[in-house]
Amino acid sequence: MKTTFTGAAMMLLALAACSKSGGSAEQADAGNAAQANAAADQVSPAEQAARNAPAGDDDAPYYTKLPLKEFMPHVMQYAGDGIWKRQGFITDKNGERSLFPKNDEEWEEAESGALTLAEMTNVLLIPGRRVPDPEWDRAVVGVREVALKAAAAAEKHDEDAFFKAGGDLDVACDACHIRFDPSFQKKPD
Repeated sequence: MKTTFTGAAMMLLALAACSKSGGSAEQADAGNAAQANAAADQVSPAEQAARNAPAGDDDAPYYTKLPLKEFMPHVMQYAGDGIWKRQGFITDKNGERSLFPKNDEEWEEAESGALTLAEMTNVLLIPGRRVPDPEWDRAVVGVREVALKAAAAAEKHDEDAFFKAGGDLDVACDACHIRFDPSFQKKPD
């Protein structure tokens, strides 16, 4: 996917390049436009800012008051349903029908649901929410990786890969719950 920038965004990229080199805005606009265009094709300004952010604890005003026992069903489960509700088959009085997306718009919604879940995993890693255990980090990253696979499958309209990602998501979620939720009762297969 190619990123397109407006004139204002290009100017910000040029000004950023200028401030690093010590030149004027006109020099940055003319002399660094090609460099800015090349950078724009690779990384968005927001992504670059995130990459340049200092690592470690910070004092950002995160909201972490929602207990995990509430966060999981109201946020994570809801995000996971963006994947699960769009796969498989259902049989009722009208017969069997597919739950898979049927057109580009529905596949886009499935991809958005998967990407939402992938992004929500970050919330489980912020200060005040993260469980200080390396197994927690691995479990969270495992859910993220599966969500990204689901997003890629949805982008390709690949029912089989999307369905497999849904099953893998269930396994990844259960593994985390078994380890970190003493009240968790695995459903029989």
